[in-house]
Amino acid sequence: MLRIGPVQLASNVILAPIAGHTDLAFRLLCREQGGVGIAYTDLLNARAVLKETTRTLDLAKTSDADRPCGMQLYGNSEDPLPEAACWAVDHGAQVVDINMGCPVDKVAKKNGGSLLLRDCGNTTLLASRIVRAVERHSGGRVPVTAKMRLGWDPEHMVAPILARQLADVGIAAVTVHGRYTVQFFSGKADWHAIRQVVEAVPQIPVIGNGDVTEPEHAHALIETSGCAGVMIARGAMRTPWIFRRAHALLATGTVGPEPLLAEKVDVILRHLALSILHEGEHRAAIRMRQHIAWYGKSMGHIKPLKEAIRTAANAAAMRDALLAAREEYAAIAAPSAPHQRGALTAHEHVQQHEHGPHG
Repeated sequence: MLRIGPVQLASNVILAPIAGHTDLAFRLLCREQGGVGIAYTDLLNARAVLKETTRTLDLAKTSDADRPCGMQLYGNSEDPLPEAACWAVDHGAQVVDINMGCPVDKVAKKNGGSLLLRDCGNTTLLASRIVRAVERHSGGRVPVTAKMRLGWDPEHMVAPILARQLADVGIAAVTVHGRYTVQFFSGKADWHAIRQVVEAVPQIPVIGNGDVTEPEHAHALIETSGCAGVMIARGAMRTPWIFRRAHALLATGTVGPEPLLAEKVDVILRHLALSILHEGEHRAAIRMRQHIAWYGKSMGHIKPLKEAIRTAANAAAMRDALLAAREEYAAIAAPSAPHQRGALTAHEHVQQHEHGPHG
């Protein structure tokens, strides 16, 4: 099990903060599938948080079923990050995370995200201010963590040094995405480099991130890097049930079966229902038109269903299309295409990650 400061998690498999995707409905969906240790909100801008803009309040929305909940903030030393972190505590965060890894211009051009990796001294001072503010405000019950990349580029691999400095000022855990900022999401994540961070900070847990799209990848990442937990981002968008299967593999050595095609449609139906409940039918329909392509990556050839969702006039029409598809797929006794590929062993996944792409 994984412990972040005073917060004990029931699983060491974690849902990452994913810009544009980890709204309350999706977090609840992943939790309902099982195996989620903690789920993070979408990225929250420090200034927008304190202004309580409508969009930010939507992104930060949580509920009693969304526990433990982490809120990730981004900004720089000129932004009111300590105050925003205290706001997050007041609005339901059990963990406050500082974004030090986002490579996209929207974040990094404002001197947040990955740009914090370019000045480790100033970033450590900022983290210290946030830790002290949250400790005072929460009475020590809410830990502050950081999510980073290996560095800006391979010539400036700062993650081990920065992690040590952050641990010294009270950061309770660090998550490391095994890529450099200049890579964005290209190439392969360097799990061996994550091990260097693990060895640099034995006093706090290091959570590995990058290229975990199958349950076996979570096991292989831990074996390769020695990390204490695994954070999943894009893999969750195509398979929200990955947390249940990864946690089962890590806890018992057995991954369990891939859901059947009809069962996957049930998950999509539940996602639609949760989105309607928490966002309303109009926004739920927009969300599902965007998300169906991700689900399709785990379902084989379902072009008619994807087109039906994309062209549906409203959420009710989407539901009808999904119900019809479920009835059709329920007649299929064999597991869906990804399951038929056959599961690789954890060792095979390590070898595949090192010598070739794995999706």
